[in-house]
Amino acid sequence: MTFTDAYCGTWLTLLWKVYALLGGKDYLPFNIHSRLIAPVCGFLPLKDELIRRCSSFVSKCLITENSVVRTVSRNGVYFTRMLSLIGRNAQACDFYGIPFGNFGTVSKRLAWTVFHRNSSQSDADEIRTIKELLSVKAGHVALSSFDASQVDFMIQTLCTQ
Repeated sequence: MTFTDAYCGTWLTLLWKVYALLGGKDYLPFNIHSRLIAPVCGFLPLKDELIRRCSSFVSKCLITENSVVRTVSRNGVYFTRMLSLIGRNAQACDFYGIPFGNFGTVSKRLAWTVFHRNSSQSDADEIRTIKELLSVKAGHVALSSFDASQVDFMIQTLCTQ
């Protein structure tokens, strides 16, 4: 397990706890699959968010007016990529499949597009269904065919299967 994986696991636990503190503890089960919790809550998975922010940082360093920062960044990104921290951050942008010099093009929209492209159709369907059932449970949408216990059972099943 890498440091990033451990950090992402901790972040998901904290995300669930914050969701519970905000009144959602009765809505999502604690043992919800990690691949579902961030999108159900409306967030990108942490790894995607970190890559997006790294690319933005690298892009800003490469075009800054400060000549020292710009020179050190260019050297790290283009010449000593794997020997420098900024170069390794730039390398992570390959995850999105963008050309190496276009770091600034990694937007939140692109990150969501890549997330949806890499997700299976069944995961996308589960996320959408869980969101709809949470709306029913919160009382924002009416679903007369099922009572509260059946909605709870469906949420539990979808989140943990």
